[in-house]
Amino acid sequence: MSESIGIGLLVGMTVIVTAVVGINVLVVGEDSGGGPPQANFTYDYAEDNGLLLVTHSRGDPIPAGRLEFEGPRGEAKANWSELAGVNRTEPVEQGDIVQIGEDNAYGRRVRSTDTVTVYYNESGNRTELDRWPGA
Repeated sequence: MSESIGIGLLVGMTVIVTAVVGINVLVVGEDSGGGPPQANFTYDYAEDNGLLLVTHSRGDPIPAGRLEFEGPRGEAKANWSELAGVNRTEPVEQGDIVQIGEDNAYGRRVRSTDTVTVYYNESGNRTELDRWPGA
């Protein structure tokens, strides 16, 4: 009789430990929303005008006020909202295009030797999403 109780306890403990480990794996594996959005951009450069057209080519929608552009050595900065003249909460989605140049919030011509970096800024925590290395 005591052997049957011992085996039953061991089997019960094994089932409980397996269930706890399985639940932890499922809960940790479903971690969504913890981190910056993912997005890809394409670039079209017009050297004659010193303009860079940036297109959100695929990825997560991003609020326009949180999507920032920074020129070489941090000299020029602007966010999508300022450049496109849209509300800061307006989502930037696949296919949306913005122009970077001296005649808008960016404030300077884009040269072929410039590097323009795209950042996601959430409460001052900036994460680099993409970079245009120049033409």
